[in-house]
Formats: sequence, structure tokens, C-alpha cells
Amino acid sequence: MNPRSPSGSGAPSPATARPFLRVWFACSRRYARAPMNADGRGYLARCPTCGKTVRFTIGPGGTSSRFFEVSCR
Repeated sequence: MNPRSPSGSGAPSPATARPFLRVWFACSRRYARAPMNADGRGYLARCPTCGKTVRFTIGPGGTSSRFFEVSCR
């Protein structure tokens, strides 16, 4: 049983789930999750093929979009 999930299903409960962005990496033609960092000021994604790291910062004047496309080249 997962201690984070009252149902014991293994999935985190909504109260403890970390926010994330979905990022499409063009070079690998794959999606990856970008979890919010520990301090809550941004997101970090890494291409599963080439390893390119992309940072998304949270701030005024930003966007409400949850999906992004990154060109690794």
C-alpha cells in the first residue's frame, strides 16, 4: 500500500501530486514531463534522447499553457 494514497492504488493523492508541464522534444519525437522544482519557482525538463535540459520559470506575464514544444537542434 502506498502511504501517499488513501486508496492504496499506488498513485499519489491529488493533495500530494506535484504539478508538471508536458514537453514535446522534436529530436526524439517524444513527450516528457517537467515536474515543478522543489522551491516552486519553475519546471525542469530533459530530452530523453539527447539530454538537452530546458528550464521554465514561473513569473508575472507568463502563460497558462501546460504543453510546450522544444527543438533540440
